[in-house]
Amino acid sequence: MNNKNAVERIEYELTTFIRRAVYIDNSENKIGNLERASYLILRQLDEFGPARVKKLAESFKLDISTLSRQAGALEGKGLIERSSDPSDGRVSLFTITELGREKLKADKKTRLARYQKMLETWTNEEKELFGELLERMNDVF
Repeated sequence: MNNKNAVERIEYELTTFIRRAVYIDNSENKIGNLERASYLILRQLDEFGPARVKKLAESFKLDISTLSRQAGALEGKGLIERSSDPSDGRVSLFTITELGREKLKADKKTRLARYQKMLETWTNEEKELFGELLERMNDVF
């Protein structure tokens, strides 16, 4: 298979994968209770700690207004809280709350179980390689 065909295959498979993931996310078979954007923000704050809106927006390649709107919705539900950045009181930091951690933990458990089932026939080496390649692809964006 020449390079062009390999790239075409990757493009097609990624497009199909994304389409199916969006379909599942919007169907009755949705994984967990959190919307994808909420899940990702909570996961980021849980894993890396408090963050400024600008930093969160940059990590997801979103504009600040989009991220602010999403964070505001999470704050309204009590899943994250806003506080002043100790290094610059004019800037806000977002932190995940205990309720946010509980919701994230439940959703993550559901998501991991779904992916575990989807990948149950794969070897550990195949799963490791797939994870490495997906991480590498995400780093390009």
